[in-house]
Amino acid sequence: MLSEFTFSQKNIIDIAAAVVVWALICAFFIRKRKIRMLLLFSAIFLVFVTVDVLDVMFGLPLARDMALLLAVFMVVSIVVVYQSDFKVMFFDLAKGHERGGQAEDLSDDDLRFSVDEIIKACQTMSKARTGALIVIAPTAVPKHILETGVSIGALVSSPILESIFNTKAPIHDGAVIIKGNRILAAGCFLPLSETHSVSKALGTRHRAGIGITEESDMLTIIISEETGIISVAQRGALHRYVTPDRLRDILHKTLRISQVTKHRAI
Repeated sequence: MLSEFTFSQKNIIDIAAAVVVWALICAFFIRKRKIRMLLLFSAIFLVFVTVDVLDVMFGLPLARDMALLLAVFMVVSIVVVYQSDFKVMFFDLAKGHERGGQAEDLSDDDLRFSVDEIIKACQTMSKARTGALIVIAPTAVPKHILETGVSIGALVSSPILESIFNTKAPIHDGAVIIKGNRILAAGCFLPLSETHSVSKALGTRHRAGIGITEESDMLTIIISEETGIISVAQRGALHRYVTPDRLRDILHKTLRISQVTKHRAI
């Protein structure tokens, strides 16, 4: 039976198409340095192709159907488990079509001045226990996030940031979006983090600050109105009790400003 077996043109095209799709997925994961997901998808591809070949050779339709069902189950499981990573990758793919995607010709001095103004505002609001949520966007800013707030377009300054988060201001509960040395918008609503590792003692402001970093390359600065503690969220992780010097290092690193200070950074 095996000696009479030959691949038809349809079988060859089917396998070739699967290899091309697998190669594209591999290239994408390698570019994003997602080696673990690359290995998982490669294992799924190998199992499915092996069963497919055995079906063609020996006629095993039940095994083929079971392999297809297993492959679908594994893909769905991977998407659920690594949903944060997929959000970041989809954001990277789409950010070229979002606002703020074009690079601005800003010098290190411009960015350094912006960082100093942000830190000055954070220190003042921390001492006054004024709640604040500041989003730093190194690259593009999702259009749907900006549209939830009020467009500002002003240069970053401590007085403007403090006035925005003044409790008497109508947009103080939302987030401020900063890109480069510009305040793009204020009063913006951010997606809340769904991770169970976030302490229940933290409120909506902290969950929102963490949530946006789970699906993008943004960094958020959160100031608690109860304690005045300054926190920084990055890549889905929250770092509390951030000092001004440490915050300066973090922002310099995020914005790729040269000559950072020598204090310890995240």
